Amino acid sequence: MSDTLVCFDSNLQRNVVVKTLKPGIEKQRLMDELSALADIRSKYVVQVLDVIKKDGDVVGFVEEYIDGNAITPIANPASSDTILRYLYSIAAGISDVHDHGRLHRDIKPENMRFDYGGTLKIFDFGLSKLNTSAKTKTLYFTPGYSPPEIFSAGVDGNHNFTEAVDVFSFGVTAYWILNGGSIPADFFKVPPIVPPTSSLFDALAVVSEKSVSVLLDSCLCAEPSNRPAMREVKSLLGDYILKGQHKMLLTYNGQRSTIDINKPNVSLTVGSNGISISYNGLGFVVSNVTGFVRINNKQVAAGHRIKGSVVIVLGDPSGGIKTSITADVSHPEVMH
Repeated sequence: MSDTLVCFDSNLQRNVVVKTLKPGIEKQRLMDELSALADIRSKYVVQVLDVIKKDGDVVGFVEEYIDGNAITPIANPASSDTILRYLYSIAAGISDVHDHGRLHRDIKPENMRFDYGGTLKIFDFGLSKLNTSAKTKTLYFTPGYSPPEIFSAGVDGNHNFTEAVDVFSFGVTAYWILNGGSIPADFFKVPPIVPPTSSLFDALAVVSEKSVSVLLDSCLCAEPSNRPAMREVKSLLGDYILKGQHKMLLTYNGQRSTIDINKPNVSLTVGSNGISISYNGLGFVVSNVTGFVRINNKQVAAGHRIKGSVVIVLGDPSGGIKTSITADVSHPEVMH
């Protein structure tokens, strides 16, 4: 798609990557990559540093040089934390791309590296598209990492792409990482042969958290609508990395109490109105409700997960009985 050259920037005093258009290559692909990188702000995505113009026309751009190691399969045995953090970095990067209204369309190990500080970076956005215009007459794909739906053109002759394409590619990349650099042979067929539901991650038994294996397997579903959003994958992986580190601060009449891993359960009661909250290591969940209970003025039931800052009301105000309790949930960050 473009000629790539590593150069030393005397102003920035560091190496950079210069990308210029190859002769005979459609300029729009270079512009698509430039547009995507200019739009996306993420610690997990390479950044554009400058644009190169000739006679007022864009002919290339400069991006940060990733000087660390290529991603490699994880050597077994590996700790659960190592696995979760590895996959989280990739999921977070793709989630950020999607949150900016973009698709990458070529997620694979070769398009990721670690920088010198150990942060994973996703690059090569030459096939990137806006969500609103993700269709092409010509199909470009990477064997093994592309989902089956892109091989069928619509009635207009276009191949359509959604976020689910990147989700599938993430699933294959995750499997490659956890399975010693190997992926199923059927995935290389054109179109790939993908079972309706996957149990590949469950069979690996390298991820100790069952819900994580189930979610990773769902990334490889043949039906695109059955794949999770990348922000959902990022969220669950992050929850397990931070397992046991969350805190909830309850405040009532100036008195404070904390729910955390050391004190995981609390029951609040006013007359016949009550709520029980439990911390399961991943989040704070309502375990029981009796009488009139509202959270942020909404009726609540057992199973509700409390996030952020909320106001818990016990007692019907119309009956003259009302107690308000504030609950603040901490937001620990995944650190690298």
